[in-house]
Parts: sequence; structure tokens; C-alpha cells
Amino acid sequence: MSQSRSFLEDIRRAGILPSDSEELRLQKSLLVFATGLISFASMLWLFIYWQLGPQFSSTIPFAFQLLQVGNLLVYLKTQNFDGFRLIQLALFLFMPFVAQWSMGNFITASGVSLWALLAPIGAVLFIGPRESVSWFFAYLFLTFLSGCFDYYLADSMPISAIKVPTQTTVFFFALNFAAVSTIVFLLLRYSSSEKLKIQARLEE
Repeated sequence: MSQSRSFLEDIRRAGILPSDSEELRLQKSLLVFATGLISFASMLWLFIYWQLGPQFSSTIPFAFQLLQVGNLLVYLKTQNFDGFRLIQLALFLFMPFVAQWSMGNFITASGVSLWALLAPIGAVLFIGPRESVSWFFAYLFLTFLSGCFDYYLADSMPISAIKVPTQTTVFFFALNFAAVSTIVFLLLRYSSSEKLKIQARLEE
């Protein structure tokens, strides 16, 4: 138990330098924590989907995992947090939409693009409220673009192309909402807890 706790503590503090400010330490810790949460959740999502639904190609989820882990390793080696942060947020934003487009539309993909909301929320936590506005507008633009595609291409899509059972679609709509909500809650809770610890240290 102590070894696993020590390992998690090392991961949580990965990339943190003695010269970093308290705010930067928190941003680094949060982003590494978010990377771990999303990596685990996406692998679990794919496993459950394969158990209940069609066997979609694992290329996109697998590529997502490799890009996330590869970017994390590069960050740990180079200590370039700005580059790490930018690439991770871009992956959080674009990969869910790419996955949705590869699966069909909002309905057949069970709204998997909702995961992209973690990009602007993450930007608030990892960068700041002002800089997060552009990420939020990018999320809205991609959502609107996906909606337009679905609206104008709906009549031209053959019925045979929609192979996802209704029960599976409904289940994964609920799962996507629950998973994204859980990750957002955990990130906000972690951020609040760490800020309280920082405040306690400053008061001491």
C-alpha cells in the first residue's frame, strides 16, 4: 500500500520544479492528474463498448492513448510545460470529435464529443479563465460543425450504416454524461483541496 501511495505521489508531482510558484505547481499537478483520469476512462469506455456494442476500430482510442502518454514522457524529459499543456488540451478537444465522426453522428456515437468539454474546463484550471475563452469557443464551433454535418447528411445516410442498437446508444449516452461529469467533479475537488493546503501553508 505504501509503495503504491509513493508511486502515485511521484506521478502527482511529476515535472514540478523547486522554483515553480504555488499556482504553477497546482497547474502541473492538475494536468498530470487529468491525463491519468482521461486515459483510464477512455480505456474503460472502449472495453465496455466492445462488450455491449459493435466492434469499432480501436485505432483512434489507441492513438489517443499513445499521443497522451508520449506527450507526458516528452514533458517529463524536457520540462516544457507550455508545450505539454497545449498538446494535451488539443488532444482533449479534437480526439472526441474525430471519434464521433468515425462512428457516424451524435446518435450513433452516443454524444461522445461531450468529452471535448474537458478541454475548455481544463483550460480554466491549467491556464486561466481569460485564456480558456478561446478553447470554449473552439469547442462550440466543433459542436456546431458536427451538428451541421449531422443535419444536412442525415437524409443521405443509408439506414444500414446505423448499426448501433438503441439500448447501447442510450446506455452510452448516460455513460458519457456520467464519466465527463465525474472527471470534472474530481478535477474541481482536487483543485479546491490543493488550494486549501496551499492557503494553510501560507498561514503557517
